[in-house]
Amino acid sequence: MNEEWSNNPMLKNIDPIKLSILNEFASEAERKNPNELLPFFMASMQNANTKGISFNDTETELILNVLKKRMSSQDIKKIETIRNLSKIIAAKANK
Repeated sequence: MNEEWSNNPMLKNIDPIKLSILNEFASEAERKNPNELLPFFMASMQNANTKGISFNDTETELILNVLKKRMSSQDIKKIETIRNLSKIIAAKANK
């Protein structure tokens, strides 16, 4: 597993449970082929949510940065579209 992401200073204050999940996620992502990464990301986030664990924008961005290194440009565009739509929906919900 590429440990470079785990040295990111943004992880310094992350909850240990979330850090454990991120480590497992990164390890599993390494074994996926690029076409499996987007569905894997979506399923992993849903699984975490069902356990009552949610990731803030910074944490989500870290996860995506791990995945983007191996994703196709088409899947990266899909993720960016989903993220942008999520931000718009969240902004409208907070008004």
